Amino acid sequence: MIITRSDRSNIALWWWTTDRYLLTGFFILILIGIFLVMASSQHITQSLNLSSHHFTLRHILFGALSIPIIIIFSILNQRQIKIISILGLAISILLLFLTVIDGDKIKGAHRWLYMGKFSFQPSEVCKPFFIIFNAWILSLWAEKKNFPGWVWSICSISLISALLLLQPDLGMTILLIFTWAFQLFITGIPLIIIIVLIISFPIFMIISYHNFDHVKIRIDGFIEGTTYQVSKSLQSFESGGLLGKGPGEGLYKKSLPDAHSDFVYAVAAEEYGVLICSIIIMIYGLVILRSFLYTLKINNLFLILAVSGLAFQFGFQSLIHMASNTDLIPTKGMTLPFLSYGGSSILASAITAGMLLSLTRTNNSLEPFTRHFNEK
Repeated sequence: MIITRSDRSNIALWWWTTDRYLLTGFFILILIGIFLVMASSQHITQSLNLSSHHFTLRHILFGALSIPIIIIFSILNQRQIKIISILGLAISILLLFLTVIDGDKIKGAHRWLYMGKFSFQPSEVCKPFFIIFNAWILSLWAEKKNFPGWVWSICSISLISALLLLQPDLGMTILLIFTWAFQLFITGIPLIIIIVLIISFPIFMIISYHNFDHVKIRIDGFIEGTTYQVSKSLQSFESGGLLGKGPGEGLYKKSLPDAHSDFVYAVAAEEYGVLICSIIIMIYGLVILRSFLYTLKINNLFLILAVSGLAFQFGFQSLIHMASNTDLIPTKGMTLPFLSYGGSSILASAITAGMLLSLTRTNNSLEPFTRHFNEK
């Protein structure tokens, strides 16, 4: 089917108003993720007595489901995005409560709810919904000085952070707090608040170090250079070289228990080399750069906060994953958007991608765009 500019169907209007560079970038990441999970999960299935393509087939299923999710969210207009985000955030917070109270304990943390054979991590899908909600209340605060948007913002991030720390999930807490602070900075908060936030972060890390055993172990291992997983990850980068050892030929991935999720970037380095790692970085860079460039062209504060917040979270999460894989920071157990195995992670990435495509469209509502064509 050929879509022309004279075509006024909803599909054509969506196609011509959507940033196709972003759309292509997301689809390429989904495709790369399938190959990386296929390469990194077979040794894990053997240790779990599962079929050799168990994780690959599930990842393909998640990837296939993410495509309609991206398209559906990208069709929505601003008002619909706000409504869904408020409802989604409320449900996510409720599920976070349930996770703390009744979630399954895996590796010392209560982060997952089980529904039959599938596990669900509420903190993952909470991210995009919170970013949109925070952008909305902060934009209202900036436009209507009597609206206590900053109070709602502080209360919401405090509640979510408390629930995440109770799991505990320090990595996700840091990701959300940094994204929240980034949105506050763009809103134009007083300098004193920025200084307080900067001072508060090392205090927060010191408290976490002394109160969470897994945080202490990871930080001590990072400082002393004795982390087993990271040492194998670094060997993967050294072994891969420029072009890699070839699909399925990686050796060090067999020593990484979370190779298909937390260390998938290391698997990419060993089997496909620095070249594919550089391409992955460029794709993430494309998504972030085009999103930020869009915010420079508009005067709508909500759109600026929402688009920049989503892009920052998407990029910062990717940066944390890559930095922990290359021993630049302590390991965080953070997935790489669209590339790491995990249904919750892919679902959250798809929602984020769909929202970015929706909010960066040439016109965020199909109806006004239709009127524009009619005027022509």
